[in-house]
Amino acid sequence: MRLESVQNAVDMANSVARTLAGSAGPQMGVPWFWSEQYDLKLQTIGLSAGHDASLVRGDPDGRTFSVIYLRAGAIVALDCVNSTQDYVQGRALVLAGAQVAPALLADTLRPLKTFALTRP
Repeated sequence: MRLESVQNAVDMANSVARTLAGSAGPQMGVPWFWSEQYDLKLQTIGLSAGHDASLVRGDPDGRTFSVIYLRAGAIVALDCVNSTQDYVQGRALVLAGAQVAPALLADTLRPLKTFALTRP
């Protein structure tokens, strides 16, 4: 899959190097990306393609929020805008494919790290 980010380019270069060295293995990394656009810090983990539900956590009007994407109840991706804490804590949820009730995920009074042990 083509992903336009520096991290993906580095990961793919490492994959090619492993292949040329004869120690190729499956590319298992979860894509991530960040960018700063003026006063906005954008951070993404996972791929939202194929999600069947999403929810907004935070305040889009206040320009601090996250969109959490789910597939069959499992967290598959996050898009975070000026919400570094959600990105850092939510990364573990994406990697684990955690399943958490959407109402709990949307509650900004509950840090995402409180759900880190929830698994499918």
